[in-house]
Amino acid sequence: MEEIELSSAHKGPRIAAAILLLVIGVGALVFAFMQLLAAQSGWQEIGASSGSVSCADEFTLLYDLGAGGESASAEKRALNALWSQATTTGYQLFTNDSLFADTHNVRYINDHPNEIVEVDPALYQAFSQVVSSGDRHVYLGPVTDYYQNLFFCQSDSETAGYDPAQDESLRQWYAQCAAYASDPQAVALELMDGNKVCLHVSEDYLAFARQEEITDFIEFGWMKNAFLADYLAGVLEEKGFINGAVSSYDGFVRNLDQRDTVMGINVFDRPDGQPVAAAVLQYSGPHSFISLRNYPAVELDERRFYTMEDGRVLAAYLDTADGLQRTAADGLIVYSETVSCGEMALELAPIYVADSLDTDALTALAGEGVYTLRCEDGQVLYTDPDAQLSDFYETEDVTYTSKFVG
Repeated sequence: MEEIELSSAHKGPRIAAAILLLVIGVGALVFAFMQLLAAQSGWQEIGASSGSVSCADEFTLLYDLGAGGESASAEKRALNALWSQATTTGYQLFTNDSLFADTHNVRYINDHPNEIVEVDPALYQAFSQVVSSGDRHVYLGPVTDYYQNLFFCQSDSETAGYDPAQDESLRQWYAQCAAYASDPQAVALELMDGNKVCLHVSEDYLAFARQEEITDFIEFGWMKNAFLADYLAGVLEEKGFINGAVSSYDGFVRNLDQRDTVMGINVFDRPDGQPVAAAVLQYSGPHSFISLRNYPAVELDERRFYTMEDGRVLAAYLDTADGLQRTAADGLIVYSETVSCGEMALELAPIYVADSLDTDALTALAGEGVYTLRCEDGQVLYTDPDAQLSDFYETEDVTYTSKFVG
């Protein structure tokens, strides 16, 4: 076990040492400034001004204005316009709720099974990662779409029509949909040259879909914001805006800053049912982060959790085995310098959406440059041999320590 003090180094010119806080495992970022810059420069949140429906309400862009040589005001105007456009386009591409003119998005593909469709390169890249991973969660479209109705329920009595744990016939329907989702002969994405894809759906599955009024064969579900985070980060990088970080409310983070800015991620635990910051992971340079958790913590979490009166939490993580919700741990932080959020989400899906945590699988991921942090019995367990942990939580009853488990 090793305790590491949070260093106060890296105070050079143009370096605003900041701590990037992952608040209650959400991925919503709060920067603590270690030196104040002029009012019009420094780390600021960039808003979106588009009047169109977008994903801006689920994402935060924090940027070090003025650090790139351009005036802070000019840089902010350019970023505002770019961020507004990117969050609008990203929403339109990855949504399964609406169609948009001249946009072949997820909704359009679901409406045109067994047809060749040309899609935006960003959506094609996401589909390529899905196909390459072999993970089948994206094919749980029917149950993902139906299960999401739970999160709009106003009372426990309303949940019975959507929660398979309360209705055996519904449980069987979830299992039948999951069986189709798990079968590559029933449903599969085929990639073609020229950003073209085809969603193959068997005649048997199509007949079942018509009978059950199913219209959603694919759905990114809880992983959607992982791919959106990558898309938004890619748009910023393409335009040369790299002195910032993109984060979603549900725990997907892309830090683009290539400088020596010292940042940190809070590692949260729930020793007595209440979240505490067990430690801080210190890092610098470009990273991707995922924070997975099975409990609500912020207001927007009403979109993906429902808490029953008896305390049982219905979460958005559905298993391809039978369509039922499962989580292998209360919380898990995953990060990499080289692997994107979308790729990590696909790798973690079968590990986290399970009855128990496969620690051997986490160790194997470390060999690929994908590292994890989790808390267990007062310890912060980490698989990155170079991890720098500090600021351990300490009270009269508990003192957190760290342990390498790679």
